[in-house]
Amino acid sequence: MAKKLKIEKNKKKEKWNLFGTERKGFESTLLAGPIIELFSNNMAVVEGCLSVYEYNDNYLKLKTTSGAVILVGEAFDIVSFGEKTITVKGKITSLEFCV
Repeated sequence: MAKKLKIEKNKKKEKWNLFGTERKGFESTLLAGPIIELFSNNMAVVEGCLSVYEYNDNYLKLKTTSGAVILVGEAFDIVSFGEKTITVKGKITSLEFCV
């Protein structure tokens, strides 16, 4: 009779190792960068925004905790900006990250 091989399943551990970190440190890594919420192409909320580099009706460059975020579009209006969170309304056509 052939011996049965016992295979251990470590799927959860493997999944977190894909990111190069264990699960317990993943939350702190995730929160180190900006959190961006897009509502269709009409509004963006960026958490982790430290300041505004450039701003006009068609272009917005934001300094974040891990680089810069660039929004390109039309008729931009900064609705609110406080405590590292900015809300922008307008027609968003492009979103870029600069590290």
